[in-house]
Amino acid sequence: MAQWQELLRLDSALQSRVSQLYDERKFPREIRHYLCVLLEGQDWGRCLSSLIRPLIRLNTCCVSFVLQIVLQQIVNILNLAQQIVATLTDVELPEWKCRQQMACIGSPVDTSLDNLQEWFRTVADVLLRVREQLQKLQDQNKKYNSTDTSSLPEPIAENERFTQLFALVVEKQPIMSSLPYRPQVLKTGVRFTVAVRFRHFVFNNNDCRVLDMDTPRGGLVAEFRHMVGNSSNFQHDTSFLCALCCRAEDLASSLPVVVISSTNQVVSAWASVMWCNMLSVSEPRNLSLFVEPPPLTWQQLSQALSWQFLCAGQRELDQNQLSYLRDKLVGEYDPDGLVHWSKFSKVSNENAWIWIDGILDLIKKHLVDLWRDGFIMGFVSREKSEVLLQEKQSGTFLLRFSESNKEGAITFSWVEHSNGDTHVHAVAPYTKNELSSSSLPNVINNYSLRAKRNMHRNPLIYLYPDIHKDTAFGHYNNTIGTGSFSISPREQSDFINNRTTIKEFVS
Repeated sequence: MAQWQELLRLDSALQSRVSQLYDERKFPREIRHYLCVLLEGQDWGRCLSSLIRPLIRLNTCCVSFVLQIVLQQIVNILNLAQQIVATLTDVELPEWKCRQQMACIGSPVDTSLDNLQEWFRTVADVLLRVREQLQKLQDQNKKYNSTDTSSLPEPIAENERFTQLFALVVEKQPIMSSLPYRPQVLKTGVRFTVAVRFRHFVFNNNDCRVLDMDTPRGGLVAEFRHMVGNSSNFQHDTSFLCALCCRAEDLASSLPVVVISSTNQVVSAWASVMWCNMLSVSEPRNLSLFVEPPPLTWQQLSQALSWQFLCAGQRELDQNQLSYLRDKLVGEYDPDGLVHWSKFSKVSNENAWIWIDGILDLIKKHLVDLWRDGFIMGFVSREKSEVLLQEKQSGTFLLRFSESNKEGAITFSWVEHSNGDTHVHAVAPYTKNELSSSSLPNVINNYSLRAKRNMHRNPLIYLYPDIHKDTAFGHYNNTIGTGSFSISPREQSDFINNRTTIKEFVS
């Protein structure tokens, strides 16, 4: 009561503030006055101490309950992360490696690592945050001694180990600068380049590199330049191995490479690379593959061949061209449609791959535009060309590759109707040396035959089936070899004189 009496003796200004403390509807001042003796006579300290213990127990139960909920959420996150890691390592990564393997032999598939890197980075970031939260929970566990979280770091570490184990890849397969479109073919004593990439985010003379930040792509990349292979007296396939040194050691292996000692072996080496890559897409790599090379299906080989023409001339093979090559490589009576290594790349005059590679080189150096625009029929036999042209109007011609020139050459056949008779003529094939002096469109535009009275005429009028040559080749004229310049009158005269003899059915 003494406290209440002290309040009553306050001045009027303070009395108004005291009145504000007591709501007339909830706890009027008059009631406080009548209960002052009772209220001030209670031992409130003792009452408060009796409430502390239940409040502490309640708080401990709440903390334990919240911890259990958080731990269950962490377990759910870990289970989901484990599924994502399994998808990345067992599905996405093998699919990317398969695409890269096909891209090495010309497939136009997307081999960007950006999406895969982002997925790996996101999973690693989630696992790192879960580890941080778990550490905080363990600290609270020590404080309250309520929940055991000691078993949780193991699944986190397991997921981190898998994401790190598969985070190092060979982004760019071993390649020489002199053969930019033919990776996996290395020459002894010649420098080559290979790049590895760590998808989470100074090599010295021992061929070590530091993974540096690749700013545009946000990845860690190391590119090995000026690597050199030593000479060897043994014929074998090789792989380029990379090791990542961090908390644990990680290895990344390149695709098998073929080591050659002479540039003359490039063609056969590339055939080996194509054959190996098409065979071992989903199988373990067998470096003794060519002791007894298994056959390829025509579907596999035709796809690889079509990619070669896409790389060389920006256009794949069509079905008619593939049908011609199938008859040449498989035969008409093979029910299984298998192509054997000996048929494709044996060392003899019948080596089909050397002939195809010569045509690829011809296209790349002299016929890229014509091949890309679809003006070269290319793979058609002289018998088939005769059948195709017989029903066409006089002056219709088609372009086809020589079947006998292994270095790569192109010829054209045309049809003429006279007095009810039909004649299909062909010209001697044009080689790379000849096309270096004059482009094929200029050859066609200026081609001339010596007729009666020493008159000259050009028998080539319509490109098969019925495209006027000016429409087809007009914008190519005056493009000689790889440059652009005009032919002088004397050069035209020399060219005409050199091509006045018709050789029928020359292949």
